[in-house]
Amino acid sequence: MVKNKIKTSDSYESYDFKTKFAYSVGEITDTVAYQGFQVIVFVFYFSVVKLPVIWISIGFIIWSIWNAFNDPIVGVLSDKTNTRWGRRIPWMMASAVPLSLICFFLWTPPMTSDLMNFIYFMVVLFLFDMFFSMYSLNHVSLFPEMFIEEEERAEVNVLRMFIAIIALIVVFLTPSLLIEDMANQHGYSYTITQYHTVGMIFAITVGITIFITIKWGSKERVEFAKDFESAPSITKSMKYTFTNRAFVFFIIAWLCMATVQSILPMLFPLYATYVLEITEENSIMIGVLLLTVFLVGIISLPLWMKIRKEWGLWQMSLIDFAVLAVAVTFFLWVDTLLITFIAMALTGIGIGGSMYIQDQLLAQVIDDDELNYGIRREGGFYGIWAFVMRFSGVIVILLIGIVFTDTGWGTFTPRPGSEVIWGLRLLMGLIPAVILGIGILSLWFYPIHGKKLEDNLIKRANLHSEKGGIK
Repeated sequence: MVKNKIKTSDSYESYDFKTKFAYSVGEITDTVAYQGFQVIVFVFYFSVVKLPVIWISIGFIIWSIWNAFNDPIVGVLSDKTNTRWGRRIPWMMASAVPLSLICFFLWTPPMTSDLMNFIYFMVVLFLFDMFFSMYSLNHVSLFPEMFIEEEERAEVNVLRMFIAIIALIVVFLTPSLLIEDMANQHGYSYTITQYHTVGMIFAITVGITIFITIKWGSKERVEFAKDFESAPSITKSMKYTFTNRAFVFFIIAWLCMATVQSILPMLFPLYATYVLEITEENSIMIGVLLLTVFLVGIISLPLWMKIRKEWGLWQMSLIDFAVLAVAVTFFLWVDTLLITFIAMALTGIGIGGSMYIQDQLLAQVIDDDELNYGIRREGGFYGIWAFVMRFSGVIVILLIGIVFTDTGWGTFTPRPGSEVIWGLRLLMGLIPAVILGIGILSLWFYPIHGKKLEDNLIKRANLHSEKGGIK
């Protein structure tokens, strides 16, 4: 009965495969820039630059305060932008060259004193986040605007996630292949030069892919061309966003997921070196283990697609969180490569599911908000999303700082004791499992599923018909 009332995808202008692919290439920009930063920035500044962990923690706290203003403001300004190129594309164009350059300069501190290195760290961190937000927030805001129907969103998201996971593989393998002593156990003088090489590769990749996605993959629909006129101020936007019940439960859950997704790759080089005792001669094994996560993530996509079709996004998200929670507990006790590969494979299934579903769930929230206020506020939502997600990095650094300081590893030494080993197991295993449990509890109260979702689809089709977006 309900299905007969819901508009089909034929009701909206659908983009061809070339456009969908070029849009999805933007995931390479996003992934290489942010994950390239996230994966090795702590290891680099802690073990190579040798900044004390307390300094790094302070830096990330200051960064989070900056984010309190940067991301939401960029989001609201994007919603209120009006140019002949649209609302989102000008911001992406402005960020292209600066973001590419910063991806290299992240790895070129002066190496003179802790104070100078800390100041440099803060400056490049602020610049990186500003230009990354300008690009990423607007690129992802185009997803629910360009692709309206549920099935088309699912189709494009598979393509996006496939490309993103390939990019993740490159991000994790490149340092493993090019940096001989990533954790700086031996203090080689050329280690920092190898980090520079990785930074150059990341910078060139970001520059090329951001051009492709802007040139051939970024479109703005005519039915939303006038939405900027009614876009709320930043204070009203934040009020509307945080009073959206679905968004609150969604964002809590995904803050938990983002925290776990940050802590695992950030600590895995140290975990592999000191817990699994993978030697310098076998350092490529670190990359192979990380590669396992993302290869399995790709392979698991058809499984998650089937679960979504059978049970829906909400039920799938609960299953996904549970799978990952079980997977991370392996890191509490694993001590052989075989069991580690099994743990990484299970982790890959969980991460593959979360990457596939997150933007589809948030698109449901944005659709629901449009029904309440009559305009689409992707910029506002993704601005708050980016702001909250940045706290995952702060939470991770604080957890690492507390555990490292408590176990006697507040300053890097290449021969840590048994307490540090146990601390690494807690950070990779028990703590992520508890965090994911909180995420499951929050998702349980997410309201957009069943009858509520069916009603929203009907109302959305009628609203877009009034706006002139349905043929």
